[in-house]
Amino acid sequence: MASAQARFHNSQPLDLLIIGAGIYGIQAARTYLTIHATHNILILEADDAPGGVWSKKRMYPQFITQSPLDIWEFSDKPLSLNDEEAKNTFHEHFPAEAFARYLEEYIDGHIFDGKSLRSCILCNSRVEKLIRNDNVWLATTSTKNTYTARKVIDATGLTSLPKIPKLDGSFSFRGLQLHSRDFGLHSPAILIPQTRIVIIGGGKSAGDMAYACAKAGVKEINWVIRRSGNGPAAYIPADVPIKKYGNSNAAFHTTIMSSILASVYVPETWWTWFLYRTFIGRFVHKLIWKGLQLDAYSRAKYDRANETGFKNLKPDGDMSMFWQVAGSGVNQRPDFFDLLAERVHVYRQDIARLTPNGIILADGTSLAADAIIYATGWLSTTPYLDPKTAHALGHTASLTATDDDDDDRWTALENQAETQILQRFPILASPPPFPTPTPSPPPPPSPFRLYRSIFPTAPCSPPSIAFLGRTVLANHTYTAEVQALYCISVLDGVTPLPSQYDMETDVARVNAWMKRRYPTQGGSGNFLFFDVVGYTDLLLGDLDMGYVREARGLWGPMRAGALREMVERYLGRVGRGEGKKVV
Repeated sequence: MASAQARFHNSQPLDLLIIGAGIYGIQAARTYLTIHATHNILILEADDAPGGVWSKKRMYPQFITQSPLDIWEFSDKPLSLNDEEAKNTFHEHFPAEAFARYLEEYIDGHIFDGKSLRSCILCNSRVEKLIRNDNVWLATTSTKNTYTARKVIDATGLTSLPKIPKLDGSFSFRGLQLHSRDFGLHSPAILIPQTRIVIIGGGKSAGDMAYACAKAGVKEINWVIRRSGNGPAAYIPADVPIKKYGNSNAAFHTTIMSSILASVYVPETWWTWFLYRTFIGRFVHKLIWKGLQLDAYSRAKYDRANETGFKNLKPDGDMSMFWQVAGSGVNQRPDFFDLLAERVHVYRQDIARLTPNGIILADGTSLAADAIIYATGWLSTTPYLDPKTAHALGHTASLTATDDDDDDRWTALENQAETQILQRFPILASPPPFPTPTPSPPPPPSPFRLYRSIFPTAPCSPPSIAFLGRTVLANHTYTAEVQALYCISVLDGVTPLPSQYDMETDVARVNAWMKRRYPTQGGSGNFLFFDVVGYTDLLLGDLDMGYVREARGLWGPMRAGALREMVERYLGRVGRGEGKKVV
């Protein structure tokens, strides 16, 4: 690593610095070097291996992808499975280890000007400080090295900083405590018959780990979901009866399905007018979602009679799938619910405290544990930016870092936008009641306010910093490709940004919609869970590449192959580029 560090230390600033070597950072580097093959770039990765969530060290038995083949890959390299992996697919959802291997092959196989993507990555180099100075960015890392760059792409995403609750007695527990991020690293010691496990959290990752423990024959598995939280996630079936699609992911990610999402990213048409602004249309819309939810819940059989508390996995609230009360995931295993119902004890209780040997719940129930796993999500902060800079760049920040006048201005913009949102989507004016967390949580930080979920609205001409992967949505490989090209086109000055006022107005509109569309999670300013088709179509439209949407049509699924040669088409249109990729 020392020689690599020396290569990047020179008197000239880097053309581009990328922070994070997950799928967004890898794709940003691939796209940038396809356009600028001779430029000097560097990717700083905090971990000791690239890949982020999909690095080899995070893999564990029974870890299956949430997206299927033909969707969960990059357009310029099809993903293939070996015989063992192919046997373990379920409606084209496949073992995560295959994607981890795919990423390793991807960064080795992409060569630009004699250098592979891997040679551009410096691992064990966490960025601890980033500042702007004399038109360049200075990034100081945990290794005490400082790198200078003309442009920066933050690709750290939303799964870098574990969020672990502060529980009474946590220091007294004598067993292993870990976040879901480290489950793969510790899985050999956990997935053994004599272990007693407590999993905390209601999301899909908690379900994945509970299943892995059950499949491994772990002695005792207790799953605790806070009563004071948003409850358990919903599970969408992997299959659909329509053979055209093969799986629910492909069926859902279509232009026609995007029209039933009440999404601000979907263009208004006579159909969306009918669906949201007429009595009959709203009835049809509700009927569709009731049917989707009934199908999902009936397959789970939440009301089955057993002693394990399986019914506690039933999501809270009416139409909770539409509103994404606690998020959702795909059930990509044929025996998922049956195995959980048989082997996993599920509790809907808050936690009173930890003891040396386990956990005491609020109702007095005592759970013994050798290991406690926190599937409790992630922090969305950007620790290498000071809070005021983070806020100025459109990032979530504590309220102490905000300015009252600025807050009032954003509130006025959002209130004005909300009126328009409710006129377009009357359904969003009357969400069903949701559980109120108790005790009341502290005031939330300021939300993300990024134009197109990528660029700060603060004036900067030309822009020199962008943020990729800061959105919560259902497909990231496809989004990573589209975001990367849009981001680089803007940084190159090819695609201009609107005025600051127009960007702020658009951000306020999107954030006002998000609060209404996803009441329990949209206040973060980056929750677009169902909206990947409309969102990426919007970016492609900004790039004058609407052919992708046109080729897909109303019923065609969003697949990686639709983006094949997208960058080359872009280069042909703008007449730029300094060399092509050699594989």
